Amino acid sequence: MFRTEIPLTPHPTPLSLAARVLTIGSCFSDVLGNRLSNYKVRSLANPFGTVFNPLSACKLLRAAAGEETDWQQHLVPARGRWQSYDLHATVGSDSPVELLQHIQELMQRTGQFLETADVVVLTLGTAYAYRLRETQEIVSNCHKVPADQFEKELLTPDEIINAIAETHALLRRRNPKLRFVLTVSPVRHIKDTLPLNAVSKSILRVACHYLSELLPDVTYFPAYELLMDDLRDYRFYAADMIHPTAVAEEYVWERFSREYFDSNFGRFLKEWDAVRQAMAHRPLYPASPEHRQFLEATLTRLQRLGNQVDVRPEIREVQKQLHSLPAPIKPHPIAVPEVDEEERIDIGEAENAPQRIITPAAVASLPAPYIPPALDEAVSDEETPEVTEAAPFKKKRRSRGGAKRSGRKKAAQLAASLANSTDDELPTADDSSQQPEIVEAAVEMPPSLPVETADYTDSTVEASAQSAVVEEQATSEVAESGTAPVTSTPASARPKRRTAAQIKAAKTSRKPTKAAAAKSESKPRAARPARRKPASEPPTPTPEQLSLTLVAPSSPALDAPIAPAQEMPPTAETKPAKTTPKRRARPPRKKPAPSADQPTSET
Repeated sequence: MFRTEIPLTPHPTPLSLAARVLTIGSCFSDVLGNRLSNYKVRSLANPFGTVFNPLSACKLLRAAAGEETDWQQHLVPARGRWQSYDLHATVGSDSPVELLQHIQELMQRTGQFLETADVVVLTLGTAYAYRLRETQEIVSNCHKVPADQFEKELLTPDEIINAIAETHALLRRRNPKLRFVLTVSPVRHIKDTLPLNAVSKSILRVACHYLSELLPDVTYFPAYELLMDDLRDYRFYAADMIHPTAVAEEYVWERFSREYFDSNFGRFLKEWDAVRQAMAHRPLYPASPEHRQFLEATLTRLQRLGNQVDVRPEIREVQKQLHSLPAPIKPHPIAVPEVDEEERIDIGEAENAPQRIITPAAVASLPAPYIPPALDEAVSDEETPEVTEAAPFKKKRRSRGGAKRSGRKKAAQLAASLANSTDDELPTADDSSQQPEIVEAAVEMPPSLPVETADYTDSTVEASAQSAVVEEQATSEVAESGTAPVTSTPASARPKRRTAAQIKAAKTSRKPTKAAAAKSESKPRAARPARRKPASEPPTPTPEQLSLTLVAPSSPALDAPIAPAQEMPPTAETKPAKTTPKRRARPPRKKPAPSADQPTSET
């Protein structure tokens, strides 16, 4: 710690927020009185103006308590108006009669306040006083009258003690609960020179010490010591180096309130500081709705504090500001957008676009779609629904995230179906009256080769039926002869032709070891399947080709080329073939006719 802090003990009977306090004396009493008034303490600050010497202050207090005083002998014309030697320059009038009436009103008002007051704070400014030569009485103010009419003298501690003790006794007779708080002003009187100012302050301090020791309900508050010893630095003094700064005054006030007031008053100080700060707020745009809400909140806080103190002036001020504001504007309702989990882009038509109405006549006028002969009977059995009502207009939307998820889902389903359909065979078409089944044969292929699907037409259905018949005949012949069956490689299972880049990569790859080469030579090498030609739409068969196709099942000459027979190892019981869900055949796409160089299925 780089300071000497003065410890203070709280008063045994602290004051409450409802206390009544009278301050009188030097200019420092104005500081304490204004602080009390700002914090809603009922106070009367220096009703007679600034009084520097203690004898003049005690004379005014006794006159307010009812002691008879001749005010007329101390009236003097000065500064263009009538003044009194016993009062400050702020108390004056244009005529002596008006001045005497004003003095009587001040005394009456101060006397009424002293009858119900709780504390009198007497601040002693200086021990030097001026005596008027004409009346030989101590005066409070010289009012710039020539100095030869006064005598300057230094008061003794006994004179100060006797004057304060007599005043204390008179006031206590009228108000027994009245207490006295003595303090010495920290403001230095440099006109008396600094050495003599120290002498003056010393006399005042000695008188306060004896008074606080001898008289009941008299205490001393060390305001002078707080500035001289606790805050002894020039940064706590104003530009004149005499009066304390606002920071120093706030510090002395805080110590005073903590010593003489209770804890409830301390909590009220914090809340009232916030209200005062809100009252001093100046908005940039007063008509804004936020400022209206701010004023309404401040008004609510003031109404709540109205149960403790009188805040009627502040409430009227806030209400006046609220009435001066323009009427609030009701906000327009904001349309709430639809909640959609996916991000969508609107690609629909304009709002005013006409809606298309589908009627039975419009449906009849549409061109009939192409239906294969094999599926004509099955499709004809179903009834075509008729649309009689106009469909409601709905904007077309394209989903970004949905399309990606649907693609990933379909790819996963395709991979699962390929894994489950391994070692399955192509089933034959059913001859029932229902729509014929068209399925894809799942063939065991390397995972690196892509799976290609071709469009199914009535010609492909006939080819699949022919291969099924040939396969049954071969199976029966093998069963009779007891030899191994001859398998044929379907067109869909043939590997895709490798590109030049793949062949080059295979040649430059790592060569196998000798052990791996010997092992591969020991095993019989499977026949390399024929290269698959690009799938193309077969041309429309002519009547001659159609007749050859109908005879194909009984003629072995038109069979597909059969690979040389291989000895197949005995396998376990063949699993039943898994069929994929039935689906309706799609009509063939219109493709350009094959060129003369492209081979056909009959060749």
